[in-house]
Amino acid sequence: MSISSCVYDDWMSMTADTAPNSDDPIERAARIMAQSLAQGLMEAEVILAADREARAQGIPPEVMDTLERFGSVLTRLVEHTEQLARRMAELTDAVAAASEQRAPRPQAQPQPAPQAKPQLPEMEPSFAPGGEGIDVSIAAVPGFQGLMEVQRALVRLPQVQSAAVRRYQDDEAAIQLVLQQPMTSTAIAEGVSAGTGKRLFVDESRPDALRLRLRFLDA
Repeated sequence: MSISSCVYDDWMSMTADTAPNSDDPIERAARIMAQSLAQGLMEAEVILAADREARAQGIPPEVMDTLERFGSVLTRLVEHTEQLARRMAELTDAVAAASEQRAPRPQAQPQPAPQAKPQLPEMEPSFAPGGEGIDVSIAAVPGFQGLMEVQRALVRLPQVQSAAVRRYQDDEAAIQLVLQQPMTSTAIAEGVSAGTGKRLFVDESRPDALRLRLRFLDA
């Protein structure tokens, strides 16, 4: 293989793995220079080959001297070309390294914050049916007639088995309420409000102690 072919092949093998992008202007310029240098070396080799052939054919000494000087110049040109090829390879490595440093690194995507688990609404405890019943106290009762309306409203509820008035004094009544189905204090208050047309709210609710205290708002 000729010197020019070795130089060109070495240059192409060095730049093939290090070039960051085949469309890079510096790489294209380097390839063009390498091809031009290789072409010049090939032409120089042709002249050197002619020089060797002329020596073999007995050309006059003056011509031989000129060819020898020209051959020396071409030899130095080959040496300088090889040095230039090495420098161009080093430049290509530097350009590839700089391109890798400039390339934007993929940014880590922020992890979504863990979502809080939805909290289920707390279930209101219910009063149990049967047994001795619930001790229901009602404050601010609007008169005896209002107490009768409360008793009738309770008895009409489908969950209620019985509602007996145990005490009524100073606008406060006590009713013994027996359920046949579980029922919350809110449902009891809303049932009385619907039956009497008057608003009530729950003062105290103790299903564990079978105790409930309601209060009229309109009184």
